[in-house]
Amino acid sequence: MSAHSDEFRRIWGPVEVVMCAAGRKRLRHLEAGAPHLDYGTLHVPAAPGETGLVVHVFSADEDSQEATALGRLATAMT
Repeated sequence: MSAHSDEFRRIWGPVEVVMCAAGRKRLRHLEAGAPHLDYGTLHVPAAPGETGLVVHVFSADEDSQEATALGRLATAMT
């Protein structure tokens, strides 16, 4: 994203991203079912004049039932 967005470079460039949590969660969703997904939570502290950011990243092993569930969810959202 840095290659295509001045705003992204401005916000993310000078800031160190901190991993503040990781683990496994079970989600419940009408389209995806109830997969257990790995997650990482990243915290980007606020820069002067900006608001901090928390990003939750969910993932599943390739070719797993969880990956199939995420595929159903992605298809439902398009």
